Amino acid sequence: MANWKNKIVVVTGASDGLGKALGFEFAARGAQTILLARNEEKLSAAVDFGQGKGLAVDHVVADVTNDAEVEAAINHVIAKYQRIDVWVNCVGKSTRIRFEDCTVEKYRSLIEINFYSAVRCTLAVLEHLSASSGQVVNIGSLASKTGWPNVAPYSVSKHALSAFCHQIRLEGPANVNCLHVCTGPIRRDDAGARYQEEAASLDEVAKQPGAGVKLKGIDPQWLVAKIVRSCERRKSELIVPGYSRLLFAISQLSPALGDFLLRRAAKKS
Repeated sequence: MANWKNKIVVVTGASDGLGKALGFEFAARGAQTILLARNEEKLSAAVDFGQGKGLAVDHVVADVTNDAEVEAAINHVIAKYQRIDVWVNCVGKSTRIRFEDCTVEKYRSLIEINFYSAVRCTLAVLEHLSASSGQVVNIGSLASKTGWPNVAPYSVSKHALSAFCHQIRLEGPANVNCLHVCTGPIRRDDAGARYQEEAASLDEVAKQPGAGVKLKGIDPQWLVAKIVRSCERRKSELIVPGYSRLLFAISQLSPALGDFLLRRAAKKS
């Protein structure tokens, strides 16, 4: 899929941040991109900006936690463009909370946003992706592969997404590729302020991007280009930074050693 001309790409959570940047990147490569989110005002502004740059971008308003709205959005895209080649599940939310303070409701909330929304959209669009031999892209996190202090519900929800990606690869339509993107903290303007209130009673490190994980913030423009290239190669997984695989491999071979390394890294943060 190196040639994106006439390809239809839908990106959820695309009114801002990584979703919007990814939508613009697909459009810059020649695709017709549909930005999907709940906030019509922000979506319209994003579309106006993209079209002002000469990009083929459109939008559809939908809440990915609502079955009927997801179905209606897909039907709208199919009616207008007759196909969907790539569906990107980019909706997501993190949190900062002590493990002992975390309630079932907190887990339920993060799982709904980070996991069920991707499942809902994927199951609803799968037949259309099969018809186009297309792809589903699930934006996960390094937390899809490992735990970290003060983010338990987030990590649990992203682990579930990882398992879902695996099941798609094993049991989904053979002609539909599933790309699971596992990325560290992404550089953004509000990275230092997003969790100030939520983490007020926690250590200062919890307020930092990635809850203090010692990784350099990832340039979003570099990342979206890498995601698009991974789609072109129909890769199954993209882990950024790549050297994180070493820790994941150690944790699989020896959970005790993996946990020791994580605890030591967290104390140094």
